[in-house]
Amino acid sequence: MVKIIGNFEVKDWAHWKKMFDEHSSSRETAGIKTIYVGNEIENTKKVHIIMETTAADTMQKFKQDPENAKVIEQSGHKQETTVMSICSD
Repeated sequence: MVKIIGNFEVKDWAHWKKMFDEHSSSRETAGIKTIYVGNEIENTKKVHIIMETTAADTMQKFKQDPENAKVIEQSGHKQETTVMSICSD
């Protein structure tokens, strides 16, 4: 298993989180388990996330799926601010 540790900015935390939660079954089907998701106390538009999956490229494949990409865009996720690190167990 690998851990994906990331952070990024969103336009609106509440909107993003609602869409993130509603899309959880798609992540689970892709083999992505959310361990932690939250925002900074002093900057609610800055999200931090930890996920677990079996392969390093699972998240990239997930984001390339047109349906998932559409949800990510509609959520207000600012893709250009995304920093992701793939880490070992």
